[in-house]
Order: sequence, then C-alpha cells, then structure tokens
Amino acid sequence: GSSPFGGPGGFGGSRRKSSKKNLGIPSKEYIKVTRLNDRYDSYGYSVTSATESKALAAAKLRSSNFDRALSRSIASGLTPLTPGEKTDLIRVEKELLTIGGQLVAEMASLQRKMTDTVVTEEMKSMGVEVGELDAEGDGGEYVPAKEDEGIIVDAVIEEKNGEVASNDTETSAGREGKSKKAEVKKDGLKSMLKSRSLKSDLNELSKLNTEVTKLELAFVRSVIEILGPERANAVRAAILGNEFGGTAAAGTLLKSLQERPLKSVLTSLGYNDGEADGRKKSLFVCEFPGDVTASQVSELREEVTAIVRSAKPGDEALVVLQSGGGTVTGYGLAASQLARFKEASMKLTICVEQVAASGGYMMACTADKIVASPFAVLGSIGVISDVPNAYERLLREGIEFQTITAGKYKRTVTPTKKITKEDIKKSKEDVEDILKLFKTFVHSNRPQLDIDKVATGETWFGTDALDRGLCDEIATADDILGQYVDAGYDVFDVKYEPEPELGPGLLSALPVGQSNGNGGLVQGLVSWAFRSVAPAAKEAIEEEVRRTAMEQGGGNVSKRYMMKDPSNPVERIRAQD
Repeated sequence: GSSPFGGPGGFGGSRRKSSKKNLGIPSKEYIKVTRLNDRYDSYGYSVTSATESKALAAAKLRSSNFDRALSRSIASGLTPLTPGEKTDLIRVEKELLTIGGQLVAEMASLQRKMTDTVVTEEMKSMGVEVGELDAEGDGGEYVPAKEDEGIIVDAVIEEKNGEVASNDTETSAGREGKSKKAEVKKDGLKSMLKSRSLKSDLNELSKLNTEVTKLELAFVRSVIEILGPERANAVRAAILGNEFGGTAAAGTLLKSLQERPLKSVLTSLGYNDGEADGRKKSLFVCEFPGDVTASQVSELREEVTAIVRSAKPGDEALVVLQSGGGTVTGYGLAASQLARFKEASMKLTICVEQVAASGGYMMACTADKIVASPFAVLGSIGVISDVPNAYERLLREGIEFQTITAGKYKRTVTPTKKITKEDIKKSKEDVEDILKLFKTFVHSNRPQLDIDKVATGETWFGTDALDRGLCDEIATADDILGQYVDAGYDVFDVKYEPEPELGPGLLSALPVGQSNGNGGLVQGLVSWAFRSVAPAAKEAIEEEVRRTAMEQGGGNVSKRYMMKDPSNPVERIRAQD
C-alpha cells in the first residue's frame, strides 16, 4: 500500500528503483582489445579523401564496414546455422544476383542509349558530324583518321556568318554568340525533357529501378526469415549501415553481394560443408618492452591467458619484443608464458624492432617465426654475474661483517666477505650450469641453430643474425601486420588494462569544504596532500634502502645471475657524426 507520508517511498518522495544488472556484461573488464583493421581503414579513408575524393573514400569504407557487419550478423546467433539454412541463403542470393544482374544490365544499356541520344542531338545542333565510336584496328594501337572519311578530329563551332571565332581573342560577336547559346541550352533542356523517346526511356528506367528495389527488399526479408529472430537485429544493422553511411540507393546491396557473395561470407565463418578451415582467422598482437627484471611479465601472462582461452583453431599470435635481457628467473618465466601459445596449438610470430638479446632472445626463440628489422640486435646467448666487493675498504675502515651460514655454499661471492678461489670456482660453475640450461632451451626451440657457434655471448645485427639462423625474416612489425590484414585476418591489439579501483575511503579523505581559517580550501588541500603523501614517501625510501642492502648482501637470489647484454648494444654502437 501507499505510505501515509505521501508516495510509495514515504516522506513525500518516490521509492528509488534499483538499477538492473545486465548478467551478460562482466562487472569489471581487464583486457582492452583494439581492432587494428579499423585503424588501417581509417588511414585509407584519410589518404583517399585527401588525394582523390571524400565520396570515394566513404564508398570504400562503407564497403569494408558492410562486409564485416554482414559477417558478424550471420555469426551472432547462439546456435550455428544448419546445412539447410546455409543452402537456403545461397539459393536466395543466387536468385538475387541472377535476376538483379539482368535488371542492372538493362538499366546500364538504357542509360547508355539515353546518353547517346542526348549527345547526338547536341552534336547535330552544333553542326558536328557524328562519327564512328570505335577506330579501325584491334584496339592495341592508335589508328589515325583518314581525310576522306569525314571524321571530325578537332571540331570548332562555326558562327552563322561563316567566320570562325579566334582562339586567342574573343570578339563582341563571339560574346553575343555565347549568350545566345546559353539561352539555347536552357530551351534545349526543357525540350529534351519533353522528347517522346527520352520520356519513354526515363519511364522505363524508373520501372527497372523499382524492380531492383523490390528484388532487394524481398531478398532481405528472405534472409531474415532464414536466419531467425536471434540474428534479425544484427542483419538490420548490417543492411542499414552505420554512421558512415548505408545501402540506401537501389542496387547498392546487389553490388555489395556481387563483390563479396554470401558464400564467401559463410566460408569465412566456417560454414564450408562442415569444415572450419575457411573461417576468417584472427591475429592477436601483444607488446613486451622488457626491463631488467622482466616486470612486464605480469601483464603478459594475463594477455596470453585471455588469448589462449578465446582463440579458435587457426588463430595466431604476434608479440612485438624489445628487450636486452635481465634476470634469469624473470626472463625464464616470460619465455614460459610465450610457450603457452605452442601448448595451445597457436602459431607464434615474434617481431624484434630493435633488440632481443640474452634473456630477450630466450623469449624470441619460443616463436615459430622470428622477424627482425634490418638493424635489430639479436643474440648475446650467455650468462653474467656481477657482485661488487668492498671487503678491503671495509677492513681499512675498521668495519667487519659477521655472516653466520649453514651450508657449505650458502655464501660464496658477496659484497662484504673476503673472496676465496673456492668461491670464484663455485660461482663460475653456477654460471656455466645456467648457460647449459640456456643453450639447451634455445636449441630445443630452434634446432636448426649451430648452438655452439652462436652461444658465445656475441650479438649480431639483422642480416648477419639471419645468416646465422637467429631469425627467419628481415622486416618490420608494420610490414608483417599489413601482410596479415591483406591476407584477410582480423588483427586485434590486446592489452591488459584493468579498470582502476576507486575505494570510498579515497574520496571521503578529501578535504572538501574544509578550511583552517587562514589559507582557505586550497591551503587545506595542500596540507592534506602533504600529510597523506609524506608517510608513503618515507616508507618507500625506507623500503628501497632495505632492498638495496638485501641485494648487496646477496639475499636477492633472482638478481644474482643475469641473462643480459652488459654492454647495452643499443647504446654502445651509434650511427652519428
């Protein structure tokens, strides 16, 4: 019942309606996916619009969008098409293309006839003799006209008094003649529209245009009936187009289907007599700009998970890699993440734009195909361990570190203890063991390599790396992506970008409306920021000091051994004056 305080919600107000939750949409999204084909289409639109015309650019973009929208509409159903439904679609399309093609041919013939009529009448009024449309010969070479054939090669308009107007100087008689001709043209247009032959042809053209429209509408109705209610909205969106324009003019739908029939659309979706090989495939693209600790693996693992869980048979992955290597543990994990593509039976291509050295090359070798730009640096298959030692200096300062260990090799080379030959020998053995693991991993993924010749710690530029089998092709990532787009792939850029979380405590802590009476709201906001940030900064500094001390004391095992190029080949060699 209603509340005595006025209204169903009480206190004179209406009850607030609870917002409905769409169960088909997750409460939070973590992955951002961008279709790169759309970006390339936009490039094409901009260039075509500037160099040719906006109309042509828009027509090309509409064609591309219609193609994709039609494919998505057919694939939008929860249940796949049956063989019978597929056959019905092909049948109604064949009828449209057959009958519609005949109608369009008649329209083109009629248009040609009317154009010829108008041009011929105008030429006669100008005193120009109508010649043959085609010159002699087989069309392979130009055959000049003969003098006695009467073909007008360079026609001029003769005035009534028999004098020819000069090309250089316009006489008053010429200007008067032009004015008269303008009036004649206006009268000629009116008389042309009253011409019986043209009027009859125009009526016939209108009838044919109407027939084409009826035929297309009947086709659309049949397609919606075959695809059923669950795909009806998607088909409507595909046919009507989007914000770039739609298929409004008669014959536009017919032309679109002539350029790409439904059969090819069905094939791209996997409806090719039960086989899925013809489905339009996808390429998923990730980037890995690796640092020394391979910290980007936290994003890479999420991106790989999203891709392998969503990919269909035949889909591929491409990683744009940029890394000079780093920790053994970090890059070992990063390489293991890329190996998941192979486990999922997905082909992996890795594009090296500038450098894939040491741990970076460990990642690259997991690919089915490694593509390097002409001056990219590859290799540096080796291991390094750098530990500074201040024992002698500390001894002079009267400082002695006492380290209690259990285990013969618990501490070998550290910054604070006296280094013995046994310590050096043990550390060398550890580094050699890691190198063996590194070489085995690389060779198992690229058995064509002469591993002993390339696992020397050296690096090579693009073409030299190709000669040694460290890569398979010299090209840029842009070239490879363009090849996939041209091959008909849907190319998607995948990034792990979770939505930021804004807890209620963050907003409630803001000094909104607060003032200390001296500086007002602005000073209050500055004071609040200092009070909030200063403790966090202090804690971060303390943590950095503790971390540095742990690393120097040998406590951080993950950073003790590194698979990196210590000389930084990108910075070491420069092409500059």
